[in-house]
Parts: sequence; structure tokens; C-alpha cells
Amino acid sequence: MPATLTRSKGLSEVGFALADATRLVRAVFDARMKRAGLRGSTWRVLAYLHRSDGKTQTQLADLLEVSRAAVGQMVDQLEAANFVRRRPDPHDARCWRVYLSEGARGVLPGLQQGAHELEEELFSGFSPRELDELTRLVGKLRQSALSMAPHSTEEV
Repeated sequence: MPATLTRSKGLSEVGFALADATRLVRAVFDARMKRAGLRGSTWRVLAYLHRSDGKTQTQLADLLEVSRAAVGQMVDQLEAANFVRRRPDPHDARCWRVYLSEGARGVLPGLQQGAHELEEELFSGFSPRELDELTRLVGKLRQSALSMAPHSTEEV
């Protein structure tokens, strides 16, 4: 570790503040998504499926960094609410693939708009320059963490 980092008394404060900010943003986001019958974790399932529909529950568990049982419960909830549907994998009878339902495709634009509005509210106190710098720094931190992760994946 560079000497400048080991001497910085605020380094652990940065990590704590980042974790705390993430927790608070998720809490606000969860409260907003609750109006649509979703939680942050189930919203993330929909977001991953929107990017690449037809993922297996194991793939979703890896992306969300939760157990397959936890993803199974999320998919159960989303399926009961008509957001997703499961289909058997045509090449592997042991697994199921998860797809967005037509109902989800109809409400997803509104959910994305709500997420965008929340982002605008959260970042309204930042100048464009500050937001660019924050984006750059968080991206740099993400790359550093990805390089150290035991199972690095660009999709996370």
C-alpha cells in the first residue's frame, strides 16, 4: 500500500462513508420500489433480465451475490406478481431460465423513469464537474475491487 494511504487518517472513514451511503441509497430506493410491489433486490433481478433476458437462477444468484435459495424466493415473488416467468432450459433439463413477462415489459419503462428521477434527486446537490469526478472515482474503485475479487465478472 502506498505510504500516502497508510498515513491518511481518513481512509477508513471513506470506506465507512461509502458503505453507509450505499445502504442509505438502497433504503430510499427500496421505499420507492415498494410502491410498485418490488424491493431493491427484486428490482435488480428485473434490471439484470432487462439487460440479458433468460438467465438461469444460478447466474442471477452470482450477479446478486446471494444464495440460489434466496434468488429462488425472489423469482417466486416476481413470478407470483407476474413480473417474470420460468422456462426449462432447452439444453439442460436440470435448470430453469428466468424471463421477463409481458406485464413486466409494460411497467419497466415507468420503473426505470422512477429510478432515473431518484438518481436526479440524489445527485441534485452536485455540480456537473463534481458528478463527473465522482463517476470517475467510483469507476476507478470498482475496477480496483474487480481486479481483487475472487470471481471477477464485468457484469456485476
